[in-house]
Amino acid sequence: MSEVVFLSNTNIQIAVGASASDGAKVSKLISAPLPEGAVLNGVVMNPDAVIEAIKIAWQANKLSKSEVTLILNSPQLRANRTDTPLLPDKKTTEFVTRESSDADYGRFQKPTTGWYIVSKDNKAKTQKVVYETAEVDFVNKYVDIFDMAGLKLKSIHNGVQLAAEYFTKQAAGKTVLYMILDGKSLVTIFFAEGKFYYDSTSRVFSQPGTPEFAREIYSSVSSIRQFISAQHLNETLKDVLFAGLTYTQVNQLANDILNIDSTVEISLVQPPQGTSIGNDSTQFPFFVYPIAGLRKIDERMPILKSLKETQKKKADGSGLGKLIIPFIGIAAVLAVVYIGCLTISAQKKAELKELESYNRNPDTIAKVNEYDAMYDNMGEMGKIQGGVDLLKEYIDTYPLPNSSVNTKILEAAKKHDVSITFNSYSATSGVFNITASSPIVEDINMFIADLMSMDIFENVDYTGYDISSDGSRWHINVICTLAAREPVEDTSSEEEAN
Repeated sequence: MSEVVFLSNTNIQIAVGASASDGAKVSKLISAPLPEGAVLNGVVMNPDAVIEAIKIAWQANKLSKSEVTLILNSPQLRANRTDTPLLPDKKTTEFVTRESSDADYGRFQKPTTGWYIVSKDNKAKTQKVVYETAEVDFVNKYVDIFDMAGLKLKSIHNGVQLAAEYFTKQAAGKTVLYMILDGKSLVTIFFAEGKFYYDSTSRVFSQPGTPEFAREIYSSVSSIRQFISAQHLNETLKDVLFAGLTYTQVNQLANDILNIDSTVEISLVQPPQGTSIGNDSTQFPFFVYPIAGLRKIDERMPILKSLKETQKKKADGSGLGKLIIPFIGIAAVLAVVYIGCLTISAQKKAELKELESYNRNPDTIAKVNEYDAMYDNMGEMGKIQGGVDLLKEYIDTYPLPNSSVNTKILEAAKKHDVSITFNSYSATSGVFNITASSPIVEDINMFIADLMSMDIFENVDYTGYDISSDGSRWHINVICTLAAREPVEDTSSEEEAN
């Protein structure tokens, strides 16, 4: 048996059990409160309160104090998926380290990275890997907290990626959206024809059971539909599986969204095949993350092992090795200098005398002064010419908001029966601000997708939807940034030559 702990903003969730051949066997599910503000988005704000809450939970439920896996959803524990060649573990670690350095450049100052294998394709000789990166201090803080609570951490993982992998078999061949609500945090995981495409985390402001909550959920569904349209996927999203709410709350949400869009079908998420829950399976929607952590994970480089190796290298680098290397370098340099001096000392003395005589020659000094003056003059002329060339390039490529731009926008709007209002244009930034409206949300999505495909725009951005007071039309603000024009080729020199 092992324990998997998920720390949310409001409570401690514990799943006790073991991995099964194709899932997890859960013997006990436990929820214990956390003091308000003790943990915020996976970051410990009050270590003493967290340590005390963990101690109380373990003592009250008489749990084992070893083999503990910690699950977190935090921007401080970043997880990414990547494809790598089939390589030995050491080479894969080097590959993942380079990949994580590129993906998280500038985000972490002292990072440590662990990874595990999700799947292998022996025919293509590739493997899909999830790598997790965090600051060394962030990981050490959790190790110290659990150590002071009397527990030993076995591993630390990102919950969203575990959940995505956990639902992969259940989503096989389907286009489906999983939504997991944890307090005010909403995680969405999107599969198209069984392939994982996208996950995101957003904040929910309304209370479940209210019409406002349904509108917020529908807004998230619409965002995924926009993603589908922008990626030109030939899929229709209608199935949404919800976790983090009761059966009654999900039914209420389904009815509220039915009044907004009858094509969306919302239902309560069920345990994937291979998962068995001993005491009460109805608790599953509230324990997705810790149950997902019970499954067998092909860990080749756990983040805690990576942390130890990072600290070991640092210690080795600052110990005896650091003391010996400078002395070896100095000795080598001295030996080279000594041998060189013996062999070329006489030759260099003669060359030095000849060079000094040449440098003192009045003719040489005059030529040097003349060269310096000419070089300075050429440098000033080069700067002026470079500035003129750059200014011409800016003028030639500056975007022109002529009538053809408006015509293309109106043609795209007419194609999808979307009404357009031109609000403003900034000559400084080259930005059009327009408002698009239609009684059908999908028409607006397709209109925006057409704008994105136009080469006259460098960028197309848009804010959230709102609906008119009578509920008849949807509105969205769209910001279109004009792309630079292609510079016109100068053919005057060719004409002169002819």
